[in-house]
Amino acid sequence: MKKTIVTLMALLLLALSASAQRDLNCYPVFQGKVVPRKQMVVTEVRGSSMAAYQLDYYRGISFLANEALTRKVAALVEADADGAAVNETEKVGDLLTYALVQPLSTGKMNRYLCYQAREVGDKWKVTILYLEGAATLDDLRKMFDKQ
Repeated sequence: MKKTIVTLMALLLLALSASAQRDLNCYPVFQGKVVPRKQMVVTEVRGSSMAAYQLDYYRGISFLANEALTRKVAALVEADADGAAVNETEKVGDLLTYALVQPLSTGKMNRYLCYQAREVGDKWKVTILYLEGAATLDDLRKMFDKQ
């Protein structure tokens, strides 16, 4: 019985975290609808292992893409940045290469969207993170190096 309750609670938390992402323009990227899942490296962490970072939830994806796909994903992230409470972005030419975005809050937790695109040969390595927790923007700036 106790295992059943714990399992149900974990499923509920997963559903709530996923629903918090649904209002983001880049949500389809996380769902594998823009880049096939088999081409992405997906990392998802929640719970006590994230406490040292003042985060409750971490979801990250990375993939290699051609320039056209990189521009498509970058446009989705830029759309999220445009409507955000806070956004910091950098571009090389007209291509978004870095973003630290704090979407408007949907509850008590801080939410963040982090994006980086780096040229690797004739491809781009794209990384997108979705974070939730008590961490502030300053906390994230200390944790992440924009390289």
